Amino acid sequence: MKRAIITASNELHRICSIGAALCFVAMLLFVAIQVIARYVFQEPPIWTEELARYAMVWGGLLGATMSFKSRTDPVLALPERGTGSAKSIILGLFRTAAVIIFLAPVLYYSLFGPHVNLARGFLARSAQRTSDTLGFPMIYVALAVPIAAAVILIHLAARAAGDNGSTSESLQ
Repeated sequence: MKRAIITASNELHRICSIGAALCFVAMLLFVAIQVIARYVFQEPPIWTEELARYAMVWGGLLGATMSFKSRTDPVLALPERGTGSAKSIILGLFRTAAVIIFLAPVLYYSLFGPHVNLARGFLARSAQRTSDTLGFPMIYVALAVPIAAAVILIHLAARAAGDNGSTSESLQ
């Protein structure tokens, strides 16, 4: 079971790495089109700014999952001393609790609104809104939030299973 969790975490890390890279390349492309159109043709298309912004949101959130997996994210300023010591275990539990306390409400409110109403959750409300310029449903942008939160929780489960933060399948 531990190996399956770590393998799933590694595969999600690989997918998020590819997705983040594609988002940042797309963002760069949209900004380049905007700059060239603005300063060369004096006719900037309005859709480039919107797509660059949405690519940045997706790239940033996918990048956050990668950072968490590789343990390069900003963490609570608690020094780790020795593995297996009581202090190390308590600090690890504290960090784990902090991640869960932060991400559990994000996932909950992504799905549910007041009175456990699915129709009033963040995703349902986003599905009813459209983007300013292109008119596509904003749920395509909003989905980045619960997806990133869920992936980070899977990476957290992999840490609990012994994942050392690398993308190899070896257990500690």
